[in-house]
Amino acid sequence: MDEKLTKGGPGDEYLGGGKVDTSKWFVDLPNLEKQIKDEEIWFCTAPFQMIYTSTRGELLPCSWAEENIGPNIQNTKGTEYYRKDNMLKQLRKEMVTPGSDLELAEMVCKNCRYQEKHFGRSRRQAALKIQSNNIRLWPRIRNAVEEFRKDGRVTFRERLLEVQVKAFGNTCNLDCYMCIPYDSSTRMATIHSEELKGETIFSDFAKTAPASVDQNTMDDIIDDIVSVAPYIYNLKLIGGEPLVMKKFYKLLEKIIESGEAKNIIVKYQTNMSTLEFERLKISKLIPHFHIFEFTVSLDSMGEANNYIRRRSNWEEIVNNIKHVRQYPNVEVNINGAISFLSVLRFHELIDWVNGNLGLFNQVNWSNIRSPAKLCANVLPKPLKEKLIPLYKGFPDIQQLLEGEPVGLVPNKPDFEKRLDYQDTLDYLLMIDEHYKGTKWEMDLFDTFPELKEYHTPKERRIELINSSNT
Repeated sequence: MDEKLTKGGPGDEYLGGGKVDTSKWFVDLPNLEKQIKDEEIWFCTAPFQMIYTSTRGELLPCSWAEENIGPNIQNTKGTEYYRKDNMLKQLRKEMVTPGSDLELAEMVCKNCRYQEKHFGRSRRQAALKIQSNNIRLWPRIRNAVEEFRKDGRVTFRERLLEVQVKAFGNTCNLDCYMCIPYDSSTRMATIHSEELKGETIFSDFAKTAPASVDQNTMDDIIDDIVSVAPYIYNLKLIGGEPLVMKKFYKLLEKIIESGEAKNIIVKYQTNMSTLEFERLKISKLIPHFHIFEFTVSLDSMGEANNYIRRRSNWEEIVNNIKHVRQYPNVEVNINGAISFLSVLRFHELIDWVNGNLGLFNQVNWSNIRSPAKLCANVLPKPLKEKLIPLYKGFPDIQQLLEGEPVGLVPNKPDFEKRLDYQDTLDYLLMIDEHYKGTKWEMDLFDTFPELKEYHTPKERRIELINSSNT
């Protein structure tokens, strides 16, 4: 696979024990870099560089951090959090201290810690690979770390910050089957529909609408971000779907008015289904920024994409990508979610990308592990065995397909093992039922015919269970 397409994230050689090949990290090796490579410290750039606001307005070190631990932006400015939060200070201290027990990091950063322990290739590792070779950004990160080591402070004095905004709500126009309902208004409506009353894939929490940040507070958030615009390197906008959320347009317009847009990289995490919303056109804002980066959530093509990301249209997405690519300051990345369905087609998408390299700057992907029944390793074993050779050069995907589903009991009878993926198929068929008679009507087995032979109707499964108990 082209190195361009694996610039940061998965695809690095996994060495076992939570370690990846770090040979391509770092342009040079002063003290800090050597400590990171030699694993004298467990270091992440996020606490030194990032201000992140969750859907509920919670301020956290990054989007993967454990929730319910930070202050809320409705009563604490993001800028004050970055400079003065005691938990953040302690986390930074642990990350730059050789031999630290990482007591706080084990809680706050448990997602990356778990990924590294069991699978390697965490978000932390991916970010370090990218940032360590960024000759503009990395020296600033190093300066911030050294300043903190000297007197325990961080200050706004360099263009270093990555501000990630998710606090403007969960409004989204698509219904991706693997998306947590909490993160999408359309998903939330579907999951609470009459047709999906019996679904058991998602937890009750995932099906609970997030607390919203009030409108006045949203305007205050915008003003707070604009106040540190001279220090922002990356501005990442997360939904829902940010291209259908008015506050994101307002934020960008205010940054343009500040005169700082030309120095800032804007990153839209988007489904790319539309380029305008209620007369607001993203194309009018693009030319004002240093770089305008679209990270497109995409993991299949054609009808498979339209099924997985229900309400989307593959041709429209491609046309939108081609349109924004006309601007010289635009970059387009793909971020795929490897799941029960997408792993059946993701290799085809990569083949298509390799034939259209002029459209894309980078391809990354992550392996969905929650909810467990939407994980790729839940697929029937014969299908997984067919897929493994198709992912040569994708060691993490191969590893996932070689593994057993979470919670599988090895000694169960074959018919009971089948039940591990029957719940997933039932859930997908419920979604089909929900969309019956609409313009988004699609059939699971028409789109993914290889799954049909593995489906056992509920009535037959009950018979098998009853017969095994007699």
